[in-house]
Amino acid sequence: MKITFYIIILFTFLSCGKSPLFNHQDEADKPNQNGINFVSSMQLKNLNKFIKISWVNTPSGDPSIENEFIILVQNGSGELVDLDADATFSIWGWMPSMGHGTADDGHTTRLSKGIYHHRELFFNMGGDWQIHLDILQFGIIIDSTETSLSL
Repeated sequence: MKITFYIIILFTFLSCGKSPLFNHQDEADKPNQNGINFVSSMQLKNLNKFIKISWVNTPSGDPSIENEFIILVQNGSGELVDLDADATFSIWGWMPSMGHGTADDGHTTRLSKGIYHHRELFFNMGGDWQIHLDILQFGIIIDSTETSLSL
C-alpha cells in the first residue's frame, strides 16, 4: 500500500513541467525596443492630423519605473498644430494577452504649439502592450489611434 502511494506521488512530480514561477527564460528572450529613438507615427482620421510619439526613456515593464513620451501633433503639411482648445488627450495602455491595463495611465501636459508631454505611465509587467490615444471633446471621443509596444 505504501509503495503504491509513493509511486503515485513520484509520477505526480515527474509529470509536472518547469514551473512558470522559476522559468523566466521566455521573458528574457523578448527584445526590448529602444525607446530613445523609438518613434510611432499615427493618423487621426477624423481630425485630419498626424501624431508622432517619441519615448523620453526606454519603455520599461518594471512597475516602479516611470515611462514618458513626447507627442507631436501635425497637420497634413507637417506643421505643428494644437488640438482644439476644448479637446484633450486620454491616453491609456492595454495588455491584450493578459486582459488588463496599466498600473497608472499618467497625464498629458501641453509644452508648446503641437508639442505635448505624457508622464507617469507605469506598465505592470513586460510583454505586449497597446497604447491608445483618444482625443476627447466635452468628454466624448472624437478621434482615436493606437500603437503597439513590446517590453
